[in-house]
Amino acid sequence: MRPVRGIITSLLAVLWTAPLCAQQPTGTIRGRVTDAATQQPLVTVSVTVGSRTALTQADGRFVLTGVPAGADTVRARMLGYGPVRQGITVVAGDAVVVDFALTAHAVGLSEVVVTGYGVQRAGDITGAVTAVTDSQFNTGRILSPQLLIQSKVPGVQVVDNNDPGGGLSLRIRGPTSVNASSEPLYVIDGVPLGTGAGGGLSAGRDPLNFLSTNDIETITVLRDASAAAIYGSNAANGVVLITTKGAKGRQGTGVEYSTSGSVSSVTRLPDVLNAAQFAAAVTQYAPSRIDSLRGANTDWFGLIDRTAYGQQHDLAFSSAGNDMSYRLSLGYLNQDGVIRASSTERLSLGLNYQQRLFSDRLNVRANVRGSRAVDRFTPGDVLGNAAAMAPTQPVMDPTSATGYWDWNTTNASASNPVASLNLASDRGTTWRSVGKVRAEYRMPFLEGLTGNLNLGYDLAKADRTTFYPFLANNTQLNSVLDAYGGYAPSRTYGPGRIDLIGGYSYTQSHAEYPSLRETGLSSNLLGDNGIPTAANVRNTKDITDYKLISFFGRLNYNISDRYLAAFSVRRDGSSRFGAGRLWGTFPSVALAWRISQEPFMQGFGSLSDLKLRASWARTGNQAIGDYLQYPTYTYSDAQSKVQFGNVFVTTIRPSAVDQSIHWEPTSAYNAGVDFGFSNQRYSGSIDWYTKNTHDLAQFRQCAGRVPHALPRGIDRQPQLGLRPCEGRSHDLLPVAWSGPLRSPRATIPTSCSRSTRTGAYRRS
Repeated sequence: MRPVRGIITSLLAVLWTAPLCAQQPTGTIRGRVTDAATQQPLVTVSVTVGSRTALTQADGRFVLTGVPAGADTVRARMLGYGPVRQGITVVAGDAVVVDFALTAHAVGLSEVVVTGYGVQRAGDITGAVTAVTDSQFNTGRILSPQLLIQSKVPGVQVVDNNDPGGGLSLRIRGPTSVNASSEPLYVIDGVPLGTGAGGGLSAGRDPLNFLSTNDIETITVLRDASAAAIYGSNAANGVVLITTKGAKGRQGTGVEYSTSGSVSSVTRLPDVLNAAQFAAAVTQYAPSRIDSLRGANTDWFGLIDRTAYGQQHDLAFSSAGNDMSYRLSLGYLNQDGVIRASSTERLSLGLNYQQRLFSDRLNVRANVRGSRAVDRFTPGDVLGNAAAMAPTQPVMDPTSATGYWDWNTTNASASNPVASLNLASDRGTTWRSVGKVRAEYRMPFLEGLTGNLNLGYDLAKADRTTFYPFLANNTQLNSVLDAYGGYAPSRTYGPGRIDLIGGYSYTQSHAEYPSLRETGLSSNLLGDNGIPTAANVRNTKDITDYKLISFFGRLNYNISDRYLAAFSVRRDGSSRFGAGRLWGTFPSVALAWRISQEPFMQGFGSLSDLKLRASWARTGNQAIGDYLQYPTYTYSDAQSKVQFGNVFVTTIRPSAVDQSIHWEPTSAYNAGVDFGFSNQRYSGSIDWYTKNTHDLAQFRQCAGRVPHALPRGIDRQPQLGLRPCEGRSHDLLPVAWSGPLRSPRATIPTSCSRSTRTGAYRRS
């Protein structure tokens, strides 16, 4: 009986003293961690006191609650910086402010890189991610954000059509589809861009032409599938994350103004025959055409090109305080093209605003950007006509209706390029606004748990008028609503740190494409003013709408900055597919081992980083068009009418559909190594990857007899089954100096990269 009484007495004593232990007096430690050299805030710094640990937020602030009262030591540690410790005395029920300034050792490893739905330290990244900051951007005549990183990112190709404000094509590790888009996903301050028709809301438009290059702070390219898989079906072609500038520094108001001018010209024109050489060639090879030659000696290329002038002005106002900061920017760009009649003019406005409330627990950010761009494109195939036009022919002909000379035949190989520039026109105006409001709240009941809500939009209106030789007016309206929210707990467990994010996203896109086409004008000389004289008028309007619902999650695990793991999964539901094919699941896994942090590597003093990476991921492409799962009805042409006796009846017939059309899945493997020397002054990486895309949607032309299962008059059928073979490639940065080469009188930033890609397609 006595042992039982002893046990009961002990339990009562424990229960009696437990509340006393729980009521031990505690206090709070708060503060901010900055870079000692730049005074800029540092994110994801580990701040520890006793057994409690907190990570700094984007503004460098941290809060440690429930710290036992008394004397203790606070430690701040971050990869790439020297550790710092400071003694403090915690008073019960009070808050102690402790600020740290860390000294950089290997800066490149501690830089914050924007990744999908969050940020990471560069040293913690397990995938193939390249971030280019504003100090590393290309300089000179830069009209588009894509050109800022040209030749800066391995595996990324930028193709420019040389029209100012014209179309730019970006390819990350090559194309992944035959019929679907191969353009990457652009994300501006967390808002995925709607691409509309042709990527820039109109054929030939640059999808980023609304952004001023002076407003961009960083461009991050997610090159491998594991890094981009958090974006699911939108990430099959890679992801480009663009972060705009906010207020810098902790306090104060600033004004920035920058201006630049440019002069551009063609350095080398094509080498073509002069009039005498051309006449000799016609005499030798086509003597029957010698009578059609005139006696002129026309330099067609010299008549269509010009010296182009440009100017850009950017003005920004910024202010930063303890709880509020903002940056308001205005930009103006006017740039001529080297081909006559081409130019672009853009007026842009941007606002980045941040407000901290409730003792820094609530952080509200708003980013809004808008612009008006007016483009004049080169009409027709001016360059091709200049190359094919005979130099013996004159520019002007007083006997013609237009005053310009041209071949008096319908099957001429070329048209007068000067007449095209002066008589034809191709103009466009784009209004666009992209914005987002983000509310982030650190939960008081569980330290390290953060909830956030994001509401974003992308609104655009584009008009394009083409006169050559008919008048066509196209107006496109595109709107995208994107909303997502999630929880992001960050906890430290012994030597390991876990970062977890989970959320839900809803995206809706609505686009309208009204078009007006008029032909049969009384005179081409009137241009747009001849609209009332048109004999034929055709009005059309296309409307498209699609929705995308997503659930996503990502887990990052870091053990002592040596062993890194990242897992993510996203499940997308798209309205672009039929029943049973709506949903797709896209997982990824990535592992990394930082060998340079191992004890046996500490003897290599100049080695600042050596990390091995390996990853696998699966993504999908849904950019194959809208309503392919439904038949669309069109009027039949002359070859598809139905005969009833001696009468041929015009029919309205459905298009062919294939209910099995679904996501174009891409599986990718990536292996890489990152290395750095002399505190990351010299750094580089080597990546090897293989990427397979299956079940591409291929539109097949039905030749000969139409299959009996298809309606009469069908001329194409969506069909699956074209499969590309495995493409093995590598991205190589053998020597990339992330830090400048310094001399007593100069600082020279240098870098180089190389990429190789091979691949082929095969039919199943």
